[in-house]
Amino acid sequence: MKFSLPILSLSVATLVKASPITLGDRAVYGVEASSGDHELLARASLTSNEFTDGGCEDVVLIFARGTAQLGNLGATPGLQLYNQIKSALGDSNVAVQGVNYDAVAHGTLPNGVDATAAANMASLIRSVYNTCPNAKILVSGYSQGAAMVHASIKQLSTAVKARIAAAVTFGDTRNEQDGGQIPGFATDKTLIICNDGDLVCDGTLEIRAPHLQYGPRVPEAVSFMVSKV
Repeated sequence: MKFSLPILSLSVATLVKASPITLGDRAVYGVEASSGDHELLARASLTSNEFTDGGCEDVVLIFARGTAQLGNLGATPGLQLYNQIKSALGDSNVAVQGVNYDAVAHGTLPNGVDATAAANMASLIRSVYNTCPNAKILVSGYSQGAAMVHASIKQLSTAVKARIAAAVTFGDTRNEQDGGQIPGFATDKTLIICNDGDLVCDGTLEIRAPHLQYGPRVPEAVSFMVSKV
């Protein structure tokens, strides 16, 4: 059964200061539960398993959240992307599937992500390819989730990659290392969104204000995705 995610009014637990903030600090992503019940509510409300629970739609969007974000979408930009892509294409036409992975800091690992998590995301994309032969596949991720997009697409066959209509990343931790592209994937189907001043896009793990401000860039991502499906 499909469900609509409510937009929660979640308090921002920290202000971004001039000094760097580490990727492991959940508060930098704007979600800090004040109690166990609040955190459980946030996780449930920021989770979408519309493909694994409900099957195929005309479009299937797979999204990987950033480090320490709650649920499997995270509050921003994942939740905004969920709402806006459905608004653009029609709620019943899009299945949004968050990637269920630990999303803990892996800055020192090859490719910046856990290999098993990346393999699981690749397996999820293959599952959509095999189960939904007529579906357009969209892939997206934020911060560490962007690195998950890079690492998972690398593992796909040419046939599976050809079925991906668009890949969009926000605050891409692999932008500098991979030369502003997703290796082995068509550049005309790729959009890497990096804010001016986001040092993560320059190959560091320093979190400053621009890394936390991708909500306003979601319409750009949606416009690109819609143009490709």
